[in-house]
This record gives sequence, structure tokens and C-alpha cells, in this order.
Amino acid sequence: MKRRLFSLVMIPFLLFSAQSAAAEEKKEGWHDETMYFIMTDRFMNGDRSNDEQTDNNDPSAYQGGDFKGIQDKLEYLQELGITSIVLSPVFENEAGAYHGYSITDYSKLNPQFGSEQELKSLVNSAHEKNMRVLVDFPATRASTENVWLDDADKSGWFTEVDSMQEPDWLGEMALVNTDNPAVQSALVESAVSLAEQTGIDGYFFSNASAAQPSFWTAFDEALPERHLIGEMTDATMADAAAYEEAGLDAVTSSWLQEPLREQFATIDRPSEDVMNLLQEEQATLNNAMQAIHLTDSSLTDRFTLDMANENMFPGARWRMALTYMYTVPGTPALFYGSEIAQNGESGPDAHGLMNFRTDQELVDYIKQIAALRQELPALRRGTYEPLLDENGMSVFKRQYEDETIVVAINNTGETQNVSIPASALDENKELRGLLNGDMSRAADGEFTIILDREEAEIYALAEKTGINYAFIAAMAAVWVVFIVFLYIVWKRGRKAAKS
Repeated sequence: MKRRLFSLVMIPFLLFSAQSAAAEEKKEGWHDETMYFIMTDRFMNGDRSNDEQTDNNDPSAYQGGDFKGIQDKLEYLQELGITSIVLSPVFENEAGAYHGYSITDYSKLNPQFGSEQELKSLVNSAHEKNMRVLVDFPATRASTENVWLDDADKSGWFTEVDSMQEPDWLGEMALVNTDNPAVQSALVESAVSLAEQTGIDGYFFSNASAAQPSFWTAFDEALPERHLIGEMTDATMADAAAYEEAGLDAVTSSWLQEPLREQFATIDRPSEDVMNLLQEEQATLNNAMQAIHLTDSSLTDRFTLDMANENMFPGARWRMALTYMYTVPGTPALFYGSEIAQNGESGPDAHGLMNFRTDQELVDYIKQIAALRQELPALRRGTYEPLLDENGMSVFKRQYEDETIVVAINNTGETQNVSIPASALDENKELRGLLNGDMSRAADGEFTIILDREEAEIYALAEKTGINYAFIAAMAAVWVVFIVFLYIVWKRGRKAAKS
């Protein structure tokens, strides 16, 4: 608690001292985003009138979450540092398909989530808060009860009508014939209609790599102002680059998901694989800064389950993983409930109701790193240069224009004392910690960084200071608040004793 109070007080002073371009206005580019994926049914119930299929005693049934509930929680998401939200599929689904992937009709919305007007109201409210809204659009597979299957004129619109899916809780689904131009036209028409009627900012095409890259070109041509993200499933980076060339604005980094989980589920794991993949990603993708980095999603086990299987405390594990994701190149994305370390195996077990009254420690930490990501252009747009990466101890440099940021993450079980050549930075400057207030100056041609186990620090490379009046003033303020607090407690104690 004391460390958090210290860092919250000190961040404005340190940012100012580091001349970090804190006053820079947020650009229009999508590489500045921090995303949050929401399973609508499991987030927040804001309208009881659409709970027709809701059964809170059955985790496989609808639980009542809706567009109104998300709208009611936009301030919570904004405070968490989220700038874009991605909604689970919104189209009409077969009975009980709370997740949204078993689409029965692409021309209708799921009444369990609300009306078109309510979705539009959510989008408008988000825009008032400078937040963007995207919708998951499953275009490669649909329900075995899809209305197109009953239309004799659409007999060639599916390649299979009862394909068992992975994960198995999705059950049997019909595989869309994405090579059929008529299918492509119908899906594009649906996407354009929803975007125009509701004002959403883009789409997340789940399972996008199941279609050829050229399939998505028509979406790009019809929706030039919308941001289009493609989920890459078992795709190589070269494959993903082809999807970008075909018209998708960004892709998910499927090649990073498992290595990230492996690295941060426990301590002392090799970290070089993720570092190498990040460098390859920068060299291969057309829009690497917009690539989506996720640890878990609606279709996976919860990342917290990996930590539990390693008998590790999830709070510390999540802090390490998220610090890494928020500071390396790319777009960090949270799946709802990650901020409360939600657990569970893939399926209903992993899709528990969001709990807004849980322990706030991890939530507060995410707010800190999200604020730094938004304040420091180098963390969103800068070059990436690893300085050290050995068995869980990672140090790397991000540089943008005249701003240099150094990130150090000690994902090991011991205190680490590492040296960084001054030639890699600037020996006439100093490293100032923005999370915990650490500081390092060059001596004998090296900067020394000391971090406790399972701790991280984000440093700004700044001009050396003499007497740090800002630091002294901030510390004095902390002690004044603390003394006043003790006085109030003492006075209340005296009154209680007299009574």
C-alpha cells in the first residue's frame, strides 16, 4: 500500500522531469489502443426485461449480461485504462448459446443482449468517453440451425453442416463456404448494415485464418473507415502478413499466446523465445504495432488456471505478464475478468460472471501501467531493443523521438542485480523509476538495475538532477497525510475511550 501511494504521488513529477511528452494528445492511430474483450452475457446485467432465457443456476445458460450493462460500466473500463472494447458476437443465436458463436441469422440481433438502439446507445456513450467499440463477427462458421440452411437457393453456402469444433463445448457447427462469392456478399452486407446502424468502430473476425486472405478484401473495400482485426488460428507470421496485405488492419499474435503463458505462469522460465518472436513480428508484419497480444480469450482456458497448476500466486504472475504486454510493441488486450484473476477451464467454467467487488490490488496495478502506457509515446510507438533477457530477467529499451524508456521485469525467484552498458543509453543521464521510484546512474560505464523477485520497473532516461525538490515535496505531502491520518485515529480513539 505504501509503495502504491508513493508511486501514484511520484508519477506526475517523474513524468514532468523526464520531459515525456505527457501533454501529447492521443492520435487517431490504432497503435495507441488498449483493448478489452467482453463476453456480453457474463459482464453486467443492466436490463432485466431481456432475461427471457436467463438461468443463474445453470452456468451453461444465459446469465443476463447485456448492452445496457456494459454501458453502465464504461466508467469502470475507462478508469482501468481501456480505450477500445470488443463485444462478443451480437447476432441472433440458437437457444442457450450465450457465447454468441452459434449464429442462426446474420440479419438479426440477439434479443438477450438488447436492441439495435441499445447497442447504438452503448456506442454513443463510449464515444463520449473517447472509447472505441468493435464487435466479434464470426464469418467462417455458424449454427447448424442457421436460416441459410433452410434455403434451397443457398445449398452451396456451407462446406459442412455438422462439423465438431474445438474447443468441444462449441459443439457441432456449420462451416461457411468462404470461397462462394454470394456468401461473401451476404456477410459483407450484414457487416456494413450493422456498422451503419450502430456506429461501431470496427470488427474482430474470430477464426479469420480459416478463410483465404482474399475473402477479407471485400470487407476492407466496403468498410474503409472501420478497423478490421483478424484472429489468426495456427497461422504463421508470414501468413498473417498476407492477411494484412489483403485488407485486415491488424491480426492477433497467435504465435505469442502460448509462449507468453508459458513464460509467465511461473518463475525462472526461459524468456528468450518471446523476445525473439517479438523481434520477428516487428520484421514480418505490416502493422506490428497494431498486432493484438492476448494471453487468453473466450475459447481458451483462463491464464490464471496455468498459474494455479504451477501453485503460483496469480496476483504476482498477472503483474509480471501484464507489465510485459503493456510495454512491448503491439496492442495489449485483456479478456474480461483478467483484472480479477478469473479462473476456469475453457467453456462455461472460464466464463464466470464478472465480479466488480473483488480485491482491487491487481486492478489498481493495471491502472498504473495503463496510465504510463498512455503518457509515454515510446511504449506505444517506439522502437524495441532487448538489452538483456536471461531465464526470466528481461530488460529492454523503447525509444520514440527524444524519449527513451527502459523496462526491467524480474520474473525470477531471486533479487536480480544486472548491469547495462552505458553506451546502450546515455551515461550523462539517469534512469528514473516510474512505478516504484527506483533510480540508477552510470558508474564505470554501466547502469546497475536491482529488482526484487517478481517485481518490475519502468524507467525514463532523463537529465541528471541536483536537489530533487519535486521528490522532497511529494514525500513531505505523503508524510503530512500520514500524520493527519494518525491524528484522526488517535482523536477518535480518545473519544471512544471517554464514551
